[in-house]
Amino acid sequence: MIWRLLKIVIGILLLPVCAAGSMAFYNLLITLKGVDQTGLLFLSGAAVYAVLYFSALKFNFLYVLGHETTHAVFALLCGGKIKSFRVSSKGGSVSTTKSNVVISLGPYFLPIYTIFFSIVFFICGRFINVTYDYMGAFIFLLGFSMAFHFLMTFDSLRVEQPDLVDNGYLFSLTLIYLVNLTILAMLLGLLFNKEAMAVFFIDTARYTKSILFFLWSKIPQLT
Repeated sequence: MIWRLLKIVIGILLLPVCAAGSMAFYNLLITLKGVDQTGLLFLSGAAVYAVLYFSALKFNFLYVLGHETTHAVFALLCGGKIKSFRVSSKGGSVSTTKSNVVISLGPYFLPIYTIFFSIVFFICGRFINVTYDYMGAFIFLLGFSMAFHFLMTFDSLRVEQPDLVDNGYLFSLTLIYLVNLTILAMLLGLLFNKEAMAVFFIDTARYTKSILFFLWSKIPQLT
């Protein structure tokens, strides 16, 4: 009971960090060179998938494929072997010779399609030299794929990971959000400006401090 209450408290404390990280990430987006209105493109991509999601066009098969593939990749990285691999639009499964927390929860913390688009974009820029010509489309796909990952992860958490859900939706979702946001910021930093990664973390800390001070200043008004 105490541990569960502690996780609720941690989840609440992570909310300002999530807000701060979102603002820091948006700052990173709008400072990218090569295309105008990167923030709008990213949000447009996220909005397009959100509309499809709430219209019941969720792309279940693609999510299950990416989810189970991530399980398999982590299993291989941890020294295990794949015994079976099954994917369908209704669900999937991977049987491995090894299991641990990383293998089990990896798909929730790793936006595999966002990483895939980033790798494709990197290869195109490295060998075909068309990076900036397609940067707008790339930013749009990042928003689309991250919305896909977050919304489908939320669906998956409700039915597939009772252990994670037992930690509390607030704690689990805030932690997943922060890890994914950090991965996305690092991808953009590696692709466009390595210094942007440091700025992202500095801005996140600065915004978190500002939000906490603002909330603290409002406490006397509530008493």
